[in-house]
Amino acid sequence: MAHSRIFRLASLALLIFCGGSPPIASGPTPKAPPAGGEGQPGFRVRSVFDAPLNSDEGWAGALNENVTIHADEPFRVRFEVEPAEPLAGGPFRLQYRRNRGDWTDAEAHDFPYPERHLDLDLADAEVGATPEGWSVARGDAALLAVAEDGPEKVLRARVDQEPLVGLYAPPWDATELSAEFRLTAGNRSGVGFVFGDVDAGSHGRVFLDAATGAIRVSRFTGGAEAVVAEKKAAIVPGRWLEIEIQAEGRTVEVDYQDDTLELTADLGADVPPWSQVGFHLPAGGSAEFRELTIEGEARTPRLSIVACSATENGAATTDLLRGSAAVFRPGAGMSLDDRTPPGTGAGSHGEFEWPLVVRRFADGAVTNDEGDTFELRMVGAGGGPLGASVNPVLPLSIRPGHVGGTYVETPGRIGPWRAASGDLYFIMEPTETDNLFMMVKSSDGGLTWREVDGAHRPPTNDLEAVDSRQVGDTIHILHEVSESARYHAFRTSDHPTSPDTWAVGGELVAEVEPVAQGATLVVRSDGSQVAFYVGPTRIHYNVRSAAGRWGQDAVIDADVGPNLAGPQAVLGAGDTVHLAYYGTDGSIWYRRMSPDGTFAARQQLATGAGTTRAEYGAVLPLVYVPETDTLVVVYRLASGALWERRIVKEGTPTAPVKVTDRDVVRDAVDSQQPGADAVADGATVRVLFIEQSSRGIFSTRDTGGWQPSTLRIGGILGSWVRGQVYTRKGGAKVYGFVYDAGSHGGTGMNRFAEIVLSGQ
Repeated sequence: MAHSRIFRLASLALLIFCGGSPPIASGPTPKAPPAGGEGQPGFRVRSVFDAPLNSDEGWAGALNENVTIHADEPFRVRFEVEPAEPLAGGPFRLQYRRNRGDWTDAEAHDFPYPERHLDLDLADAEVGATPEGWSVARGDAALLAVAEDGPEKVLRARVDQEPLVGLYAPPWDATELSAEFRLTAGNRSGVGFVFGDVDAGSHGRVFLDAATGAIRVSRFTGGAEAVVAEKKAAIVPGRWLEIEIQAEGRTVEVDYQDDTLELTADLGADVPPWSQVGFHLPAGGSAEFRELTIEGEARTPRLSIVACSATENGAATTDLLRGSAAVFRPGAGMSLDDRTPPGTGAGSHGEFEWPLVVRRFADGAVTNDEGDTFELRMVGAGGGPLGASVNPVLPLSIRPGHVGGTYVETPGRIGPWRAASGDLYFIMEPTETDNLFMMVKSSDGGLTWREVDGAHRPPTNDLEAVDSRQVGDTIHILHEVSESARYHAFRTSDHPTSPDTWAVGGELVAEVEPVAQGATLVVRSDGSQVAFYVGPTRIHYNVRSAAGRWGQDAVIDADVGPNLAGPQAVLGAGDTVHLAYYGTDGSIWYRRMSPDGTFAARQQLATGAGTTRAEYGAVLPLVYVPETDTLVVVYRLASGALWERRIVKEGTPTAPVKVTDRDVVRDAVDSQQPGADAVADGATVRVLFIEQSSRGIFSTRDTGGWQPSTLRIGGILGSWVRGQVYTRKGGAKVYGFVYDAGSHGGTGMNRFAEIVLSGQ
C-alpha cells in the first residue's frame, strides 16, 4: 500500500517461541461423561482475552452456550475435538460462516494491525543448536546451527557430500523473503533461496551461482527444475551480501545488493503459496545468515485468528470442558496460526482454543452488522468436519458509539459534520489493508454508523492527508496522495435532489509529489475554494473558481528558506484566508491571503517546534472566532506542550501562551501531527488532546485563561482525535468527536463520543 505508516516488527525469535508446532503430548487421560449428557464434544467461549490458556476462568457462558460477541473485540473459543478415523492426527483448521452462508477457512491476521512481517533475531538463540522453528528437509540437521561471529550471532550452514535444505514454515503464506548472507571463503558453488511447497517438490528457487557469476530463477515441478531467468552478477565469497525476493501472481522479482541488480522472472504459472521459505546449499558449500525477513500479504477479513499474549502458540491444553466422554489427549492453544499441531487421534478427544476477532468493517468495505451470526467449526486437513459436534453460532453486537474502520492518517477537519436533519458524517477508511475512501453516517446521534453511497466512492484511495469543509448540504474535501492533490464533494441528507451521494470524486487539483502529505481547504462566500498542499520542498496552492474550474498550481515562499510543510487554513472575515504552516527548522509561520489572491508578508510565530519529519504537522487545525474577528493558531513545540498565538482584526500576533498543562503525544502512528484538536464554541476555544504518557484524552478551554486539563477518556492508547461543535436534537450543544483508541495504525478502534457544553 502507499501508506507511509511504519509496519510494527514482530521478531522471528518470538515467532519461533510462540509460533512453532511442537508435538502434542500423547498420554491418554480417561474422563467420565458429563452428568446428564451424551458425551458429545462441545465448546465454550472465553471473553477475558488474556486469561491463561488452561485456567477455568474468564468464560462468557456455559458449555455449548451461544453468547454474544462484539465487533472489533477479540475473544477466544475452546473446542473439544473428537476426530473420526480418516481425520486422525491433524493438523486441523478453523472455519466460519456468516449468516449460514458458505464455509470459509479462518486465516491468521492480527488485530488491530494485521501485520505479516517477521524478523530473524538470534540474540537469545543457543549457540550450537538449530533454532526452533527451523527444519532440515535434506542433509544433516547437525550442520545447521547458531554460531558466534564477534559480538553477533549468525545462523551457519555447512555441508559436505550431500546438499542441505533448511526450511522455516511461517504461520501464514509468505510473499517476500529478504536476507543478509555471506558465502564463506571456501564456498565456490553458491547458495539458493527457496520458497513454496518444498517438501512436495513444487516450489521456486533463486540461486546465486558463485562459480559462474550468475543469478538464476527456477521453477520446480515434481522435483524437476526449469530455469526461467538468468542474469550475470558479482557474487563474492567472504562478503556480506543482500537479496530481496518478492512474488505476485506468476511473477518473481529479485533485488540484489540494494538495486545493484534487478531481475524479473515469469514462472509460467501462478507462484504457489509460500508455505515454506529457506535456503539450499549445494554439496561442499557453506554460508552464514545474520538477517532474514519474511513477509506476507496482510489482509483484514470479516473474521480472523489473532495473536494472544496469554498463549504460547501450540501450547498443550488440559481437560477443561466436560462434553466428550472419550479419553483425553492434549490439544493446543493457538496464537496467530491457522493450523494446529498434529496430535489427537481417533478414539480420543483433545481441546483447542482459538483467539478470534470479528470486525465491523473488512476489506472491500464489507460490513458485519448487528445481529449477524458467526458459526464456527474445526475441520481436518481436507476440509471435512471433525465428526459429530456442537458448533458455536455466535450473534454479533456493535457497541453504542463504536465506529470501527481506520483513521485518516494526517487529518485536517474530517468531521463529524452535522446536517440540518441531525445526521452526522465522518471520513475514514474501512481497513488499513484496503484504503478505500468512505463517508460514514450516523442517524441516531452517533450511536451507530454505516457507510453511505459506497458504490460511488472517490477513486483516489489511501487517506494520508484529508481536510474538509461543510457548506450547507455539501461537504467539500481536499485529499493529497503521493503524486497529486484531489478534490471530492459529498452531498448530505439535506440535499434536495441527491441526498447522501458523492457529487465529485477524484477531481485533479495539481500533480505534485509531496515530501510528506499535508492538505487544507477553505470555501469562500462565492463558492470558490482555495486549496493548500505540500510539494517537494514548499507549500503549493490552487484556486477553484465558483464555476468549478481549477487554476494554476502556485508556490508559497518559493525563494526563501526554510523548507515548508503542514499547512492549516481557515476562512476569516471578508473572505480573507488565514494560513499557518511549519518550517523544517522548527519554525511556525503565518500568512494572510486577500480575496484578490495577493498575500501579505509572512510573520514568524514560533521556533522550537522540532526539526524531524514527526513535527511536520506541528500546527493544529486553525480556529477562527467571528465574534471578535480573531484567528487562534495552536501549535506543539518539541518540549511537548501546546502553545497558541492570536491575530485579532489582522493585527500584530499576541504573545505566546501555553495551552496545555500536560505534554501532548505527537506522531503517535506516523501521523506527523500532535494528537490534538481545537474548535470554536462561540467566543470560547476548546482543545482536546492526547496526553503523551497515558495516551488518554483530556480537554481544556480558554475561559479566563487556559484551564487545568480534565480527563475525558482513559484506559486507551489514543492516536488521533477530531471533532466539531454542534447542537444535537433536543437543543444540547456538544463537542462531538471521533478518536482512535489504539489501533497502532490498524483497524477497528475508531469510536465516537460527545462532551455536553450546554442545554442540559
